[in-house]
Amino acid sequence: MASMSTQDKGDLKSIFHDPDHYIKSFRVYAQASAKFQVLANWGENVFSEVVAEKLQVNIADGEAFRALGVGVGSGEMDTKMMCKLRNRYPLISNIAVEPAAGQIKLYQNLATKMAVKLNGITTDWRKQGLDEFRRAKVESGDTTKYHFISSIHSLYYVDDMEDTVKWLYEQLEDGGMMLIITVSDDSGFWRLWNRYKFFEDQLLRFLNSEHIREAFSKQKIPFINYRQKSRVDITDSFEEGNVDGQLKVDFLAHVVDFHSTASPALQQELLEYLGGPECSERRDGEVLFDNDWDAVIVTK
Repeated sequence: MASMSTQDKGDLKSIFHDPDHYIKSFRVYAQASAKFQVLANWGENVFSEVVAEKLQVNIADGEAFRALGVGVGSGEMDTKMMCKLRNRYPLISNIAVEPAAGQIKLYQNLATKMAVKLNGITTDWRKQGLDEFRRAKVESGDTTKYHFISSIHSLYYVDDMEDTVKWLYEQLEDGGMMLIITVSDDSGFWRLWNRYKFFEDQLLRFLNSEHIREAFSKQKIPFINYRQKSRVDITDSFEEGNVDGQLKVDFLAHVVDFHSTASPALQQELLEYLGGPECSERRDGEVLFDNDWDAVIVTK
């Protein structure tokens, strides 16, 4: 565990307190890691094999296939998955849940550009977090169930992960499938977060794929796990004054303006750990962060 005490946390706030800063840091991190390409490739290739082709749901003539996406972000992976599902189900009603307005706008712009490929898919964007979406659904008496549910890096922001996973499973139609993506339990991300757990606050809870698997095991729900290897170049995070490098650290630590709010001692300790073998590998002068993530899939 980190030697820093919680008293050293000072004015640190999780990145979820500032959606605009979250988007800014995420975009820089995503560009460096080719994260969109990794996710898009997974959606293009693996998703078809492990989800789209294996769905066994009965859809009546004229009825739409119902999908729920949580944490859809700017839509790169969600649109890939919808296109693959559309190959089997010509009509799709897709609810896209995303708390950041800027991300929704990017998704809407992408959907406009992909209008031909997304023909037959109706998307209802909801500017909500998962807990907020759940409360609204329950309070309105909405009993709609879904044939496919995805949760992409969104369970870090719910009040009770195990209860949320159980509730999401209950929202599946029989034969439906759910995909949950989180950081791997053997990734640099998790080792960083686990060392600095006091970065958590009321809006952010660190967890990894093992926590998801344990939640399903407790409920005796079978699952399949797929690991995706990923690396991100964080070399510029060690260059003093490099704005992109600072934004990457903000995203990795999930802290707003870490370079200006953390104590110098904490900054030094975190950067040393971040660049060390627990989190990164060094290759040809570059520092490559271990960005592995897992996809956990269940069928009802």
